[in-house]
Amino acid sequence: MAPDLTLLFIPTIASVSFTPGLCMILAFTLGLSIGYRRTLWMMLGELSGVATVFAATFWSLGWLLSRDPIYFQVLSFIGGAYLLYLAVHLFNQTPEDLNARRLDETHAGALISLGYVTAVSNPKGWAFLIALLPGFVQSNVAFYPQFMTMLVIMMCTEFISMTTYATGGQWLAKRLAASKGLMNVNRIAAIMLGVAGLWVFSGAVL
Repeated sequence: MAPDLTLLFIPTIASVSFTPGLCMILAFTLGLSIGYRRTLWMMLGELSGVATVFAATFWSLGWLLSRDPIYFQVLSFIGGAYLLYLAVHLFNQTPEDLNARRLDETHAGALISLGYVTAVSNPKGWAFLIALLPGFVQSNVAFYPQFMTMLVIMMCTEFISMTTYATGGQWLAKRLAASKGLMNVNRIAAIMLGVAGLWVFSGAVL
Protein backbone atom coordinates (compact mmCIF):
# COMPACT_ATOMS: atom_id res chain seq x y z
CA MET A 1 0.00 0.00 0.00
CA ALA A 2 1.46 3.36 -1.03
CA PRO A 3 2.57 5.59 1.88
CA ASP A 4 0.33 8.46 0.77
CA LEU A 5 -2.72 6.18 0.67
CA THR A 6 -1.81 4.79 4.08
CA LEU A 7 -1.58 8.29 5.54
CA LEU A 8 -4.98 9.08 4.07
CA PHE A 9 -6.54 5.79 5.17
CA ILE A 10 -5.58 6.25 8.85
CA PRO A 11 -7.51 9.50 9.53
CA THR A 12 -10.39 8.33 7.33
CA ILE A 13 -10.88 5.12 9.32
CA ALA A 14 -10.21 6.86 12.64
CA SER A 15 -12.86 9.50 11.99
CA VAL A 16 -15.41 6.83 11.13
CA SER A 17 -14.48 4.69 14.16
CA PHE A 18 -14.82 7.57 16.62
CA THR A 19 -18.17 8.68 15.22
CA PRO A 20 -20.97 7.46 17.53
CA GLY A 21 -22.34 4.35 15.87
CA LEU A 22 -23.83 1.01 16.79
CA CYS A 23 -20.64 -0.60 18.14
CA MET A 24 -19.58 2.56 20.00
CA ILE A 25 -23.03 2.83 21.61
CA LEU A 26 -22.72 -0.80 22.69
CA ALA A 27 -19.23 -0.22 24.13
CA PHE A 28 -20.42 2.83 26.08
CA THR A 29 -23.51 0.98 27.32
CA LEU A 30 -21.55 -2.03 28.54
CA GLY A 31 -18.97 0.26 30.13
CA LEU A 32 -21.87 1.77 32.06
CA SER A 33 -23.37 -1.52 33.13
CA ILE A 34 -20.51 -4.00 33.56
CA GLY A 35 -17.29 -1.94 33.47
CA TYR A 36 -14.40 -1.73 31.04
CA ARG A 37 -12.69 -5.02 31.93
CA ARG A 38 -15.78 -7.11 31.22
CA THR A 39 -16.56 -5.04 28.13
CA LEU A 40 -13.23 -6.22 26.69
CA TRP A 41 -14.92 -9.56 25.91
CA MET A 42 -17.54 -7.79 23.79
CA MET A 43 -14.76 -5.78 22.16
CA LEU A 44 -12.98 -9.01 21.25
CA GLY A 45 -16.12 -10.24 19.51
CA GLU A 46 -16.68 -6.89 17.82
CA LEU A 47 -13.11 -6.78 16.50
CA SER A 48 -13.53 -10.32 15.17
CA GLY A 49 -16.75 -9.24 13.47
CA VAL A 50 -15.15 -6.16 11.95
CA ALA A 51 -12.24 -8.30 10.70
CA THR A 52 -14.75 -10.73 9.15
CA VAL A 53 -16.64 -7.94 7.41
CA PHE A 54 -13.42 -6.32 6.21
CA ALA A 55 -11.93 -9.57 4.89
CA ALA A 56 -15.14 -10.54 3.11
CA THR A 57 -15.47 -7.07 1.61
CA PHE A 58 -11.83 -6.76 0.57
CA TRP A 59 -11.61 -10.13 -1.15
CA SER A 60 -15.14 -10.32 -2.53
CA LEU A 61 -16.37 -6.83 -3.38
CA GLY A 62 -18.15 -7.96 -6.54
CA TRP A 63 -19.59 -11.05 -4.89
CA LEU A 64 -20.96 -9.05 -1.95
CA LEU A 65 -22.63 -6.54 -4.22
CA SER A 66 -24.51 -9.30 -6.01
CA ARG A 67 -25.74 -11.16 -2.90
CA ASP A 68 -29.37 -11.38 -1.85
CA PRO A 69 -29.95 -8.83 0.97
CA ILE A 70 -31.96 -11.44 2.89
CA TYR A 71 -28.70 -12.61 4.50
CA PHE A 72 -28.11 -9.20 6.05
CA GLN A 73 -31.77 -8.94 7.03
CA VAL A 74 -31.72 -12.23 8.93
CA LEU A 75 -28.57 -11.26 10.84
CA SER A 76 -30.00 -7.83 11.57
CA PHE A 77 -33.20 -9.30 13.02
CA ILE A 78 -31.23 -11.70 15.23
CA GLY A 79 -28.87 -9.00 16.48
CA GLY A 80 -31.66 -6.46 16.95
CA ALA A 81 -33.84 -8.91 18.88
CA TYR A 82 -30.98 -9.79 21.24
CA LEU A 83 -30.15 -6.14 21.90
CA LEU A 84 -33.81 -5.33 22.62
CA TYR A 85 -34.02 -8.32 24.97
CA LEU A 86 -31.02 -7.03 26.90
CA ALA A 87 -32.52 -3.53 26.96
CA VAL A 88 -35.78 -4.76 28.51
CA HIS A 89 -33.90 -6.92 31.02
CA LEU A 90 -31.70 -4.01 32.13
CA PHE A 91 -34.56 -1.53 32.35
CA ASN A 92 -36.63 -3.83 34.56
CA GLN A 93 -33.90 -4.54 37.11
CA THR A 94 -34.68 -3.46 40.67
CA PRO A 95 -32.24 -2.01 43.24
CA GLU A 96 -32.12 -5.47 44.83
CA ASP A 97 -31.10 -6.98 41.50
CA LEU A 98 -28.35 -4.39 41.15
CA ASN A 99 -26.99 -5.06 44.62
CA ALA A 100 -27.01 -8.81 44.01
CA ARG A 101 -25.50 -8.62 40.55
CA ARG A 102 -22.05 -10.18 40.24
CA LEU A 103 -20.32 -8.48 37.36
CA ASP A 104 -17.42 -10.93 37.44
CA GLU A 105 -19.87 -13.71 36.56
CA THR A 106 -20.96 -12.11 33.29
CA HIS A 107 -20.66 -14.86 30.71
CA ALA A 108 -17.67 -14.09 28.49
CA GLY A 109 -18.98 -16.19 25.60
CA ALA A 110 -22.25 -14.26 25.51
CA LEU A 111 -20.36 -10.96 25.40
CA ILE A 112 -18.10 -12.17 22.58
CA SER A 113 -21.13 -13.37 20.62
CA LEU A 114 -22.93 -10.08 21.22
CA GLY A 115 -19.97 -8.10 19.87
CA TYR A 116 -19.51 -10.35 16.86
CA VAL A 117 -23.19 -10.44 15.86
CA THR A 118 -23.50 -6.69 16.35
CA ALA A 119 -20.55 -5.99 14.05
CA VAL A 120 -21.49 -8.51 11.35
CA SER A 121 -25.21 -7.68 11.36
CA ASN A 122 -24.67 -3.95 10.93
CA PRO A 123 -25.39 -3.32 7.22
CA LYS A 124 -24.03 0.21 7.48
CA GLY A 125 -20.59 -1.26 8.19
CA TRP A 126 -20.78 -3.38 5.06
CA ALA A 127 -22.03 -0.48 2.98
CA PHE A 128 -19.28 1.80 4.25
CA LEU A 129 -16.50 -0.64 3.40
CA ILE A 130 -17.98 -1.48 0.01
CA ALA A 131 -18.06 2.23 -0.79
CA LEU A 132 -14.66 3.07 0.73
CA LEU A 133 -12.29 0.25 -0.16
CA PRO A 134 -12.28 0.64 -3.95
CA GLY A 135 -10.71 4.07 -3.47
CA PHE A 136 -7.81 2.65 -1.44
CA VAL A 137 -7.12 -0.78 -2.96
CA GLN A 138 -4.48 -0.59 -5.70
CA SER A 139 -4.95 -3.17 -8.45
CA ASN A 140 -1.31 -2.89 -9.57
CA VAL A 141 0.08 -3.76 -6.14
CA ALA A 142 0.07 -7.13 -4.34
CA PHE A 143 -3.22 -7.49 -2.49
CA TYR A 144 -2.06 -9.33 0.64
CA PRO A 145 0.24 -6.55 1.99
CA GLN A 146 -2.53 -4.01 1.35
CA PHE A 147 -5.02 -6.25 3.14
CA MET A 148 -2.79 -6.67 6.20
CA THR A 149 -1.94 -2.96 6.40
CA MET A 150 -5.59 -1.90 6.25
CA LEU A 151 -6.68 -4.61 8.66
CA VAL A 152 -4.10 -3.63 11.30
CA ILE A 153 -5.08 0.03 10.99
CA MET A 154 -8.79 -0.81 11.32
CA MET A 155 -8.28 -3.05 14.35
CA CYS A 156 -6.20 -0.41 16.13
CA THR A 157 -8.63 2.45 15.49
CA GLU A 158 -11.65 0.31 16.46
CA PHE A 159 -10.00 -0.82 19.70
CA ILE A 160 -8.96 2.72 20.66
CA SER A 161 -12.44 4.03 19.85
CA MET A 162 -14.26 1.35 21.84
CA THR A 163 -11.84 1.79 24.75
CA THR A 164 -12.62 5.51 24.79
CA TYR A 165 -16.37 4.91 24.82
CA ALA A 166 -16.29 2.03 27.32
CA THR A 167 -14.06 3.85 29.81
CA GLY A 168 -16.28 6.90 29.45
CA GLY A 169 -19.28 4.75 30.37
CA GLN A 170 -17.42 3.24 33.32
CA TRP A 171 -16.43 6.71 34.56
CA LEU A 172 -20.07 7.82 34.43
CA ALA A 173 -21.16 4.72 36.35
CA LYS A 174 -18.65 5.47 39.10
CA ARG A 175 -19.89 9.04 39.33
CA LEU A 176 -23.38 7.67 39.92
CA ALA A 177 -22.43 4.88 42.31
CA ALA A 178 -25.32 5.39 44.79
CA SER A 179 -28.34 3.08 44.56
CA LYS A 180 -30.49 5.71 42.84
CA GLY A 181 -27.57 6.58 40.58
CA LEU A 182 -27.14 2.94 39.61
CA MET A 183 -30.81 2.72 38.68
CA ASN A 184 -30.39 5.77 36.46
CA VAL A 185 -27.26 4.27 34.91
CA ASN A 186 -29.10 1.02 34.22
CA ARG A 187 -31.97 2.83 32.57
CA ILE A 188 -29.63 4.96 30.48
CA ALA A 189 -27.84 1.77 29.40
CA ALA A 190 -31.18 0.08 28.67
CA ILE A 191 -32.40 2.99 26.54
CA MET A 192 -29.12 3.07 24.60
CA LEU A 193 -29.28 -0.67 24.01
CA GLY A 194 -32.86 -0.26 22.83
CA VAL A 195 -31.76 2.44 20.40
CA ALA A 196 -28.96 0.17 19.19
CA GLY A 197 -31.43 -2.69 18.74
CA LEU A 198 -33.77 -0.52 16.71
CA TRP A 199 -30.78 0.66 14.68
CA VAL A 200 -29.95 -2.93 13.78
CA PHE A 201 -33.59 -3.61 12.91
CA SER A 202 -33.61 -0.57 10.63
CA GLY A 203 -30.81 -2.16 8.63
CA ALA A 204 -33.02 -5.15 8.01
CA VAL A 205 -35.91 -3.18 6.56
CA LEU A 206 -34.30 -0.12 4.91
